[in-house]
Amino acid sequence: MTIRVQTLLAGELDVEEKDLFFFPRGLPGFPGFHRWILTGDDEDVIKWLVPVDCGALALPVVPPELVDPAYDPKLPEPVLEELGAETKDEVVLLAVLNLPRGNALKGTANLLAPVAIAPGTRRGRQVVLSDDRYDVNVPLVPEGKDGL
Repeated sequence: MTIRVQTLLAGELDVEEKDLFFFPRGLPGFPGFHRWILTGDDEDVIKWLVPVDCGALALPVVPPELVDPAYDPKLPEPVLEELGAETKDEVVLLAVLNLPRGNALKGTANLLAPVAIAPGTRRGRQVVLSDDRYDVNVPLVPEGKDGL
């Protein structure tokens, strides 16, 4: 079944229901939105997590390894169970970005609470890690650098 989603960024999208991600708990700040799509061109580094029921909202996300090449958090067993995944290898982690309007160079990535999705089960959730190696505001561009 095809669902038509009106998005602010990409206009009208026709999405197959099998391509939706279901977030049983919603996301922090957006508990009422359970069905999400991950959109963006294949060549784009930044993808967009968009709730089906509110196309005006779009969360920019990237693979956290782009921000921290050594990123390798441990996912708690209950998280894997909730996602229907047996191992961490069955889960894709995404860092939510904070991109200040007009100054993306001041953007940050939330590495402490990644969005975890299991492509095999199409389930997702945001995970708050118990790991002091990671922070919620990791600069996308290190100080002293002026380009992405």
